Amino acid sequence: MKSIIYESYGSPDVLKLIKTSTPEPSRNELLIKVISSSVTAADWHLRKADPMMVRFMNGLFTPKRKVLGQEFYGEVIETGGSVTRFKPGDKVFGSTGLKTGAHSEFIVLSEDSVISRADGDIEDDSLAAIPIGAMTALFFLKQGGLKKGGRVLINGASGSVGSYAVQIAKGKGATVIGVCSTRNVKLVREIGADQVIDYKKERLTDHPQKHDIVFDTVGNLSYRSVKPLLSSEGHFISTAFNLGLMRAMMMNTFRKGHKVYTGVTKESQELLDEIKDLIKSKKLKAVIEKTYSMEEIKEAHIHAESGHKQGNIILAIQGGTTHV
Repeated sequence: MKSIIYESYGSPDVLKLIKTSTPEPSRNELLIKVISSSVTAADWHLRKADPMMVRFMNGLFTPKRKVLGQEFYGEVIETGGSVTRFKPGDKVFGSTGLKTGAHSEFIVLSEDSVISRADGDIEDDSLAAIPIGAMTALFFLKQGGLKKGGRVLINGASGSVGSYAVQIAKGKGATVIGVCSTRNVKLVREIGADQVIDYKKERLTDHPQKHDIVFDTVGNLSYRSVKPLLSSEGHFISTAFNLGLMRAMMMNTFRKGHKVYTGVTKESQELLDEIKDLIKSKKLKAVIEKTYSMEEIKEAHIHAESGHKQGNIILAIQGGTTHV
């Protein structure tokens, strides 16, 4: 089979497409033919060991896990003897978690991994771009107390997590205000935002309305900067993970009204199944900007790292629709 590997940390030039051995499933594992994967911020952060703590998780000098890719859409080819959740022929989508490895033609995962069937009318290669971004959005919105009728402001509404957050909040009956650049205003409106703030032309403080949730999917806001935008019981949630936000979150016990949440998404089967229900009910879809082939992996990483992508980037592994 073919796999994209990296044997040292660095620029996209460290990525190589090579032939490797097809893995075999053990008793509780599935062999999955990967139809499509995605290229995310997590991939390029791991590739270049940025931040430094990546090295403590994945090898101090060279990467322990040499194949990137956490999201996938594919087909179960073979199952181990004790597997009961899936059978050969099942179309599936999900996350490899910290194991990574989805940038290969085949991957072996435990049946207890976060995987759902892509049954009915949701079989589509774009499912590979949904699991992590959508689970992250749903996890943090739940942390923020998302409720019907609430006001939710989403910073970075055109990105992977942000585009799912807009759709999830809207699907749950909230009023959604999206923040993005000029070129993404139309997109953010199309996916459900009731109001769009173009940060190139106006400041958040130009809009004095109070919000029940301010969700920062970019990581460039602080509690102090959004405090005037929060309702009396408002929540500030952020996918960033830094000392300032950690300190603000530690003060939740002593602070009246406002709450701050940050941290790492706890991926779970429950979250992915809820995402699947939203997909089936047409309340959630992937925003795909472009699909790259395995041979174009360096270009895909450059695009992902540019900070200017709309939604998600698909990596076609064995098949997949082209998005240009």
